[in-house]
Amino acid sequence: MKKTKKSLALLMAAAMAVTGLAGCSKSTPAPTTGAPAAESAATTAAGGESSAAESAAPETTGKQTGGSIKISTPQTLNTFFMPQSSSTGDRFTAAPVLESLGRVDADGNYYPWLAEEFVTDPDALTFTIKLRDGVKFHDGSVCDADAVAWNIQQYIDNGKASEIGSPEKVEVVDNLTVKIQYSEWANNWDNVISDIFICSKEAYEKNGVEWCQINCVGTGPFEFVSYVADNSVKYKKNENYRIEGQPYVDELEIDFISDLNTRVSSLLNKEVDVAMKFENSEIINTIKTAGFESIGQRNANVADIKHIIWNSKSDKHPMGDLKVRQAVMHCIDWENVALTLSGGLGEATPLFCTKDSWSYSPDAEFYEYNVELGKQMLAEAGYPDGFSTKIYTTSQNNDTATAFQACLKLINIDAAVETIDSSALAAMQKEDDIDGFIANRGASKMDFTNNYIRLYSSEGIKNHGIMLRPAEFEDPLFAARSAKTIEEKKENLQKAAKALVQDYVMITPLSVVYYQTFAQPNVKDIGIYSVNLEQWTPEAMYIAE
Repeated sequence: MKKTKKSLALLMAAAMAVTGLAGCSKSTPAPTTGAPAAESAATTAAGGESSAAESAAPETTGKQTGGSIKISTPQTLNTFFMPQSSSTGDRFTAAPVLESLGRVDADGNYYPWLAEEFVTDPDALTFTIKLRDGVKFHDGSVCDADAVAWNIQQYIDNGKASEIGSPEKVEVVDNLTVKIQYSEWANNWDNVISDIFICSKEAYEKNGVEWCQINCVGTGPFEFVSYVADNSVKYKKNENYRIEGQPYVDELEIDFISDLNTRVSSLLNKEVDVAMKFENSEIINTIKTAGFESIGQRNANVADIKHIIWNSKSDKHPMGDLKVRQAVMHCIDWENVALTLSGGLGEATPLFCTKDSWSYSPDAEFYEYNVELGKQMLAEAGYPDGFSTKIYTTSQNNDTATAFQACLKLINIDAAVETIDSSALAAMQKEDDIDGFIANRGASKMDFTNNYIRLYSSEGIKNHGIMLRPAEFEDPLFAARSAKTIEEKKENLQKAAKALVQDYVMITPLSVVYYQTFAQPNVKDIGIYSVNLEQWTPEAMYIAE
């Protein structure tokens, strides 16, 4: 066993060298104290209303207005047209311009943001959105019920109905009210509707969908200026923003910088104000030694999970055989792989979730790291000499692909890594068949119900041609969505998570990564990683005097 561990370590070291990476109730939003996240999802069953706080002028004492802020991130943009987005990462770049109907607070409670009020009626199976009066898009058109209903319909028309709860009907009640009719109860309506980002219907009708993929017109604190693919997005202050006095900053720029050294040097040399998504302990220590402090939180909602997606459905490829998938699971040295992929700061997980997630079961166990057993099982499956395959990935996830490649090599599976751009990978995941694996990363969640459904179920937006989706996975997953209590929801999520990874090996999590982000000391209230990986507060950020 020691010899095998050494072999894996050498293989991974070589691989990493190649990549260059070592009855109604009301509540106001974001209360300082509030119901825990667990309570939020359950109490929705009783029906209720949640209202936005009054849009009073924000406190500006000590908040310098003007100036510009530049943010660097390794995560590129796929599209600004959110009904076609297959990555929640797109929300971060869109958020300065396109506002979401709701937001979530640190306790996991959803509340109206662009909307003024949410009303849930579990008896009538309706979710009603009441809008603010007088809000306009940057092109001067009105953000009314017609515009919002149109946006919701775009999600449905673009194959994302399940992402917003599979509505039966979207109805304009009056100029400021939209009612969504569902056919069955679900406890996550406030969640899925809050995550809808609203763009100008008029801009879409005037310019078309392709224009909206690389341009955006919204109601947010900043107006879109320019976008250079894989390079940067520039924004300018919305002088007529609905919250008086905000935003404080005149200009904003998000630079897509995949090179780690460039991201570090640009921060240390004050070429950028905020640098995001560091996951290597040596790099992080270098930045901290220079006097920077990490911003954000560390919990289930502020992590990524580096993982492998299998073609578990196809009978055309070896991976369609459960025994082959289980054989590979025995060649993964879980702890060492996880630490390697997280720069020594992350952790291994036997399920597709973090240890504080509702999906996590304390009695979950890793597959035993036993290469000889893996070889034996592979031979029993009909592949005594292994086989050749491919691992598809993006440049950001080359480390995951090469680490998994090294594991496969231990049982004589020769996997070639093919690096493609994120849009090509997203398109591939919508195809009927893939002749290999996908190495990727995905956002962790405290409540994984929505993500498991939108990404890995038969109601989802992709992976239809490659994921097995047995009843042992989908039945408890959909039961979690309709659960009346939080304990019932947790119990079903844990069953679904076990089927997803342990029983059917449809996904293999390789490392939980807790990112660290750093900002210049005078940049305040930016909100990055304070709640989750996508939500932040561009309207509230400012440069301290």
